[in-house]
Amino acid sequence: MGTSKGYIPPTKPEWSNAKRAISSFLRNRDADSRVNAIQKFGEAMSSGAAVGTTSFANAAGNILGFAYDIRQQGLEQGLIDFGRSDLIEKSSNEILHELLYQFTNNSSSLEDSLAADSLSQALDNLQIDSVDQLGNVDLDSLLREMVTSFVQISFDVNFEEKIGKGRTSNEKFEILDEMHSYIADALHDSLSDKEIKQINLKDIGAANVVKEALNEAYDVCTRFYGGTA
Repeated sequence: MGTSKGYIPPTKPEWSNAKRAISSFLRNRDADSRVNAIQKFGEAMSSGAAVGTTSFANAAGNILGFAYDIRQQGLEQGLIDFGRSDLIEKSSNEILHELLYQFTNNSSSLEDSLAADSLSQALDNLQIDSVDQLGNVDLDSLLREMVTSFVQISFDVNFEEKIGKGRTSNEKFEILDEMHSYIADALHDSLSDKEIKQINLKDIGAANVVKEALNEAYDVCTRFYGGTA
C-alpha cells in the first residue's frame, strides 16, 4: 500500500517501543529481534491508536454479513437487504466490486483506503473475484484472512518508510514479505474458529465479530514465539 503522505504515525509509548524494536530488527535481522518486533507491534496495535481499525471492522463486517446473508436468503434478497437492489441484474464480479467500493467509501480517506487494500488482498488470497464465490467461501476462513491482511498492511503503513530508508526497493519489499509471512503464520495457526455459521450476525453485529477477531490477532502477535532464524 505504501505510507500516505498525510499519515501521522501514532505517538503513544507503545508505538515508540515498536519503532525501537523494528530498528533493532533491522540492525540484527535475527530470530530474537524479529520476535520482539512482532510482539511490540502487537502491543502497539492493542493500545487503541491503530489507524483504520473502525473503518476496517465496519467494511469487513459488511463483507462478512453479506456473505452470511447470501447463505440465509439468497443473493437477490441479500442485495435488497443491503440497499443495492440496483445490482440485481449485474454480473457476479461487478456486484462484488461495487459492494467493495460501497463498504470502503470508495477509499475516500486513509482509513478507508487501508480497509479497501486489506479486503482486496484477503479476497485475492482466497481467490474470490465474484459474489458467487463469496457466497460459497468458508466464513471462518474469510474472517481470518481479512484480519490477517489488515494486520499485515497496518505493519506496512507504520513501518514501510522506516524499513525502506537507506535500502533499495527490492531490499525493502524482501523485509516486508518476511514480516508478512511470520505474521500470517502466527495468525493462521492461532486465530480460533468463530463458528460463524452458528452465529446470527444480524443479532450481534458482524463488525463486532471482526473487532473481537482483531483483538485476538493483536494478542497472538504479543505472544509471538517466532520460528527458525
